[in-house]
Amino acid sequence: MRVEKVFAGIVLIFMGISILMLSLAMHSANVQYGGVVIIGPLPIVFGSSPSMAVFAVVLAAVLFIIILTLLRW
Repeated sequence: MRVEKVFAGIVLIFMGISILMLSLAMHSANVQYGGVVIIGPLPIVFGSSPSMAVFAVVLAAVLFIIILTLLRW
């Protein structure tokens, strides 16, 4: 395990939490959310509306393809 990668991961987590806290401080009443949890080969999709669930699936697929291209050997 490389120290640089661990540090970069911690920094990214704190940046994400900071952005989340800033967005919650300026939130509006009409907030939509969506996400994908992958357990083994089974994806579990959730969202506050069908359009957000579809967006979460598309975003997860794009991120998966990016990770595969970056980590290919």
